[in-house]
Amino acid sequence: MFRIRHLVAAAAAGAALAAFVTVGAQQTGIAGASLTALDYIEIQNLVAKYPYALDTGADNGYMYADLFAPDGVFGRAQGREAIAAVARGHFKEQGPNYARHFQANAIIEPAPGGGATGKQYIANIYFGEDGKPTIVGTGGHYEDVYVKTPNGWRFKSRKYVGSKTGPAAAAPAATARTEH
Repeated sequence: MFRIRHLVAAAAAGAALAAFVTVGAQQTGIAGASLTALDYIEIQNLVAKYPYALDTGADNGYMYADLFAPDGVFGRAQGREAIAAVARGHFKEQGPNYARHFQANAIIEPAPGGGATGKQYIANIYFGEDGKPTIVGTGGHYEDVYVKTPNGWRFKSRKYVGSKTGPAAAAPAATARTEH
């Protein structure tokens, strides 16, 4: 029993050291710019709330709008009222229990001036009902600019970049590919 406690304690210490080294490495990505571990967690939480707030249209779209800075931008929508209207449109389209937006792999980096930038993959999955098939409707990634406000981290801007397929999207012939 004594030996198991030591092994568990050593494993916990090793995990804590690995987390400390990882966060330290992430914080020094840009000269003079840094984020704390809490900044990373708060930005990840912001990003995680996004699909739910958009798909549900919660609080008449204001849950979604409140993820953005007061002068925030998504697509052509700028400011709280315009951004809330985006979520209200999704809500009316599908209803409160519909989930369509699925994000993955948030990459967060410090930006000069104290902010942060990020990217994450997005897939819009339309679940089939009434005999209709389930399809992946669109996909791509978001490119974000985050700003820390008195109310915490918010999107300063979020840009959707759709995936491209077909001959026009093929990699140039001179680009070397490696298998992993």
